[in-house]
Amino acid sequence: MSSREEILRKIDIVEVISSYIDLKKVGSNYSARCPFHPDDTPSFFVSPSRGIFKCFGCGVGGDAIKFVALYENISYSEALIKLAKRYGIPLKIREDRKDSKVIHILELVADYYHNALKKSPHAVDYLKSRGVSSRSIQKFRLGFSPSSEELVNFLRKEGLIEAYEKTGNLVKIDEGIYRDLFTGRVVIPIRDERGRCIAFGGRVLYEGKPKYINSPESEFFKKREVMFGLYEGKDYIKDMGFAIIVEGYFDVISIHDEGYKNTVAPLGTSFGEEHAKLLSRYTKDVILLFDGDSAGKRAIRQTAPYLLSQDIKVRVAYLPEGEDPDTLVKRDKELLRSILEGAKDIFELFIKMLREGQKEALKDLVYFAGFVKNKVYQHDILREASQVSGLALSALYDQLPKVQRKEEKEEDEKLTYAERIFLLGLMKLGKEEYLKDVLLSPNAMRIAEYILSGDYHLVPESVKNAKVYDLESAFLASFEMLKIGKEEFKEGVKSIKDMREKSSQQVVRFRRRI
Repeated sequence: MSSREEILRKIDIVEVISSYIDLKKVGSNYSARCPFHPDDTPSFFVSPSRGIFKCFGCGVGGDAIKFVALYENISYSEALIKLAKRYGIPLKIREDRKDSKVIHILELVADYYHNALKKSPHAVDYLKSRGVSSRSIQKFRLGFSPSSEELVNFLRKEGLIEAYEKTGNLVKIDEGIYRDLFTGRVVIPIRDERGRCIAFGGRVLYEGKPKYINSPESEFFKKREVMFGLYEGKDYIKDMGFAIIVEGYFDVISIHDEGYKNTVAPLGTSFGEEHAKLLSRYTKDVILLFDGDSAGKRAIRQTAPYLLSQDIKVRVAYLPEGEDPDTLVKRDKELLRSILEGAKDIFELFIKMLREGQKEALKDLVYFAGFVKNKVYQHDILREASQVSGLALSALYDQLPKVQRKEEKEEDEKLTYAERIFLLGLMKLGKEEYLKDVLLSPNAMRIAEYILSGDYHLVPESVKNAKVYDLESAFLASFEMLKIGKEEFKEGVKSIKDMREKSSQQVVRFRRRI
């Protein structure tokens, strides 16, 4: 059996790479314009003596196998097999057969959607109107679902309809009648770290609700364990030394197209512990690129604690109000570049704000410091904050955020589904004004208090990962279920105490702390 090292010794890296791009001899090496980022001057070099390539523009580098993997957007092992076949080198690869049939079907459906996009002028026009390049369409294998009937016909022809139904992407309406979840949507394949298609995301063309949907979670697809763009960007993250986190599919796609291939995003769910652990395998430095408005700051407060607890440095880059990475990279690339280059360490940012007299920054600094894994570093942060603010170091230690107690975690399981959705909407949509009109259980009230005070780390996973098709609609439906009837508050009718005693489940009216 040929090892990876043996294969690399037998193939010529110059021959391999020159089969994809034009190389020019420069002394004992070769150069070219980098195929992985916009490159005006040759910054891509190949060293035949060392058997490696390196771009001094974007930082990517590696051996011949890695080049093929990056260029063809396939996994490293797939590139290894491809080169072994091309050069007639015997190779045995031990394959993991778990879920292999389902993965195979998902890959076939991804190809079906991709081919359907090419035949759908209005879907192509939509992507063009969003500035999505043909290069990105190919790289991310974007697709389109024209109709349920066409997908069903394709699956029947392949004899795969029953097997595909188990993924939850195809819903059986009646005998022989099915509905494709993604009909009429641009379809985005979701890949795991190995590059396997494990699910899909769908974006409605132009207007409609919900704008985005994802495949249902399954044994091999859990949103909280997957990041969009990680498969395409993991090698760039390693080479460049940091990752950029944004919020949406098209943010990742657009920003990759402009050379920021180390960009990733969670899949329509709150960033959590599993996401941070996943990223920590590739980098210890992350830039959060979010809006500068209240929603963006809320997203940073939800995301940073998990990264800090994995010993990952967090830098913050605020976008201009009303902009997102997708729109800004098309409107003003240089501004986006300067924003990223000017990203500040989260603690340096708060210290700077304190020095400028913004006293409210101290509360945020202490909150985030509570999640720093390195206690020596944590002490240094608090000591500097003490010096700048004039508050005693011991007082700052006393204000570090608490962790959730075991009994609170157990109580969280008693939340109703309506309460979970209401709390999720409160956290993600920021609809605080609805609180005055609802009755919440004591557990839900406590969690709502955490959300209002920004203690998102105390919000249970059962809320953060609540399954919902359209959050805004589901939030309003939950609000209606939890809403207090006006007749309950007619003069002299009932007190809150009376209402709590009457209810089979203890309920209280939520009142925000002042």
